[in-house]
Amino acid sequence: MYKVEINGVQMKFIREFFDNYEDDKVKLTVLDDKNRIKIIYSAESELSAADLERYLKTQFKTKSIYGTTLYYTLNVK
Repeated sequence: MYKVEINGVQMKFIREFFDNYEDDKVKLTVLDDKNRIKIIYSAESELSAADLERYLKTQFKTKSIYGTTLYYTLNVK
């Protein structure tokens, strides 16, 4: 189980993609969404932390219309 922390100013678009995101490699659940520019998810995955971070960034960039235009940071702990 990992924690995925995402920081950004356009959280509405980021959350539309990541809230309750699930596929064959990862399942995300919201842990903390009290901050307007940061959200923390719990992530269930067999991937390593570094691989999961790369995977989530790639998924957002390739599957979201906002993936290549928004500035955000994504860290897996």
